[in-house]
Amino acid sequence: MSEDSTYKEWLVELIKKRRTRKPIYFDGKVPSERIEHLIDVARNAPNHHRTEPARFYILDCERIRKVGKLFNEVISGDSIDPALVEKGLRKEKEWGNSTGLLVITSYTDENSLLLRKHPTVVQENYATTCCIIQNLLLLFESNNISAKWSTGPVWEHPSFSCTIGIEDPQKEKVVALIFYGISSLKAEIRTLSPLKNFIVNHSKS
Repeated sequence: MSEDSTYKEWLVELIKKRRTRKPIYFDGKVPSERIEHLIDVARNAPNHHRTEPARFYILDCERIRKVGKLFNEVISGDSIDPALVEKGLRKEKEWGNSTGLLVITSYTDENSLLLRKHPTVVQENYATTCCIIQNLLLLFESNNISAKWSTGPVWEHPSFSCTIGIEDPQKEKVVALIFYGISSLKAEIRTLSPLKNFIVNHSKS
């Protein structure tokens, strides 16, 4: 087998085996400098109008604990429902003790001339940010870094933007909270439904 074929097979297996690992299974930290390097590589993604919309916030331990607490408050609120209270405390512990947390936002200036001329820029910027995130998750996997892409609505908490240090909350939409760390947990390759259920191929005769 040629070197090129081996690389292609490696990439296929990498895409297939990348799976979510929860923060409770992380038992080692990753230096922030390494995360910065992988982010810089991941930014090479399709980007119409070259807006470079993604913004990245690498949190320290104190901010990670605060995010866990904020999510607890979002979940439980003033509820007297024991199930919600228990879930809030569980999430606070799981999130707050994570070895690493990266918040990624998509920036769009709604007052820009570009947006007035091209209203779809908001969606295009969001799509670009998602492509960057997928690149990053694959880079994590290739570097033996486990990760979880969360969309838990902690950003609905009024103190979230201040806690994270988001520079312009009015122009930045939170796309992902990426929990990351070193984990010995091996995730199984997921079996998908047959492709024929989701594809229409008009090029076949």
